[in-house]
Amino acid sequence: MILGGDGYLGWTLGLAMASRTGRRVVLVDNLIKRCWEKEAGAKVLVPLRSPANRIAEYRRIFGKQNLSFEKVELLDPDAVERVVARYRPAVIINAAQQPSAPFSMSSARNAAATFSNNTIGHLNVLWAIGRLSKSTTYIKLGSAGCYMGTDTDYIPLSKKDFTFEDRGLQYKVLQGFLPMQATDFYHQSKILDLLIDDLCSNMWALKVVTVQQATIFGATIPENHSEERCGLASRFNYDAVFGTVFNRFVCQMVIGHPLTVYGDGSQRTGLISLADTVDSFLDLSELKVESGEHTVLHNYTHRLSIGEIAEKLAAIDPTARIDHLTNPRREPSGKLEPQVEVHEAIQARHADKEARLQTDMATMLEFTRRYKDNIDASIILPKVSWSPGSAEMPAPVSSSPEASPVTASYALHQAH
Repeated sequence: MILGGDGYLGWTLGLAMASRTGRRVVLVDNLIKRCWEKEAGAKVLVPLRSPANRIAEYRRIFGKQNLSFEKVELLDPDAVERVVARYRPAVIINAAQQPSAPFSMSSARNAAATFSNNTIGHLNVLWAIGRLSKSTTYIKLGSAGCYMGTDTDYIPLSKKDFTFEDRGLQYKVLQGFLPMQATDFYHQSKILDLLIDDLCSNMWALKVVTVQQATIFGATIPENHSEERCGLASRFNYDAVFGTVFNRFVCQMVIGHPLTVYGDGSQRTGLISLADTVDSFLDLSELKVESGEHTVLHNYTHRLSIGEIAEKLAAIDPTARIDHLTNPRREPSGKLEPQVEVHEAIQARHADKEARLQTDMATMLEFTRRYKDNIDASIILPKVSWSPGSAEMPAPVSSSPEASPVTASYALHQAH
């Protein structure tokens, strides 16, 4: 069962899991993201068909009947219990999140909607599993941005013993998570989600995996890349609210728009392709988790600064220009460069990663150029500031035909 099955990752993961395995895959969604996109003025690169239409297309192309859809409101605990009771899934993957930091910072209403959707829906799923289906392995999509505001030189996977000094005295914290600090309401909700996972796995003896997910880039996987399979296309946002930085840059590049970097571009982010993310989750769906065990892992392949992403893309096209905008976000500058512990379940994704990045960029550019006439340049520049009441959005502060050198920063993940 994949919650958020109408989404960028949820649909793509469901498509891959159904086509590549013998599993029965149930997609669950309330379709609220479509409403949020209209509110934010967001658009997608390829017209997004209804779940029923996409599933019918899947059945026609692959000749399989193992993919279905249920419209369920996760904020309704009774509805959640009914769908869990009906299917008793071996695995539930929860990707049903409001995924945008700018959306969460755009208004009091949207900040509250972020916590309501992400945290209350998450709680309802855990209650349903605890009451009805404790044999289920629950895989929760978290965010590596939980550590965005933490200045550290190491990010471990599990709880550790810590020591600290105060007024000349040494103190200890035994078996705690690395302190997590967010810089926006979306990532704050993800911190809360991780702590809820830990509480419920221990309290109710549940099998829980929290995936601290890095920024995803890419438009397709083999199942939906060809032009003949456009009916299986996933949601590909490129706007300033829901589009992630790599995807936005690619769309700017193919229409000849400057690549717009926020600030000096030194903000460092974890990155992983959509294809690698899908492969990781397919592997995790087979992971053996004991009752009462809470496994945390960081799902990333690359760590690049925003400026370095722009440079890599600009190196492909000598005509590409990089512009720097005044940063609308509040992004701290740390002193330390962290090492990030890699779980053995995803270590294979780090082999030959530079060559794969070049292939992934080429594949993404080819696909995006195919639909370049659908790109609306007017929605790409930022319209949300981290300061309430700000009336003006950032304008370019510098530009150059070549990307300038960037300095390292410590932030693991940026929604942008």
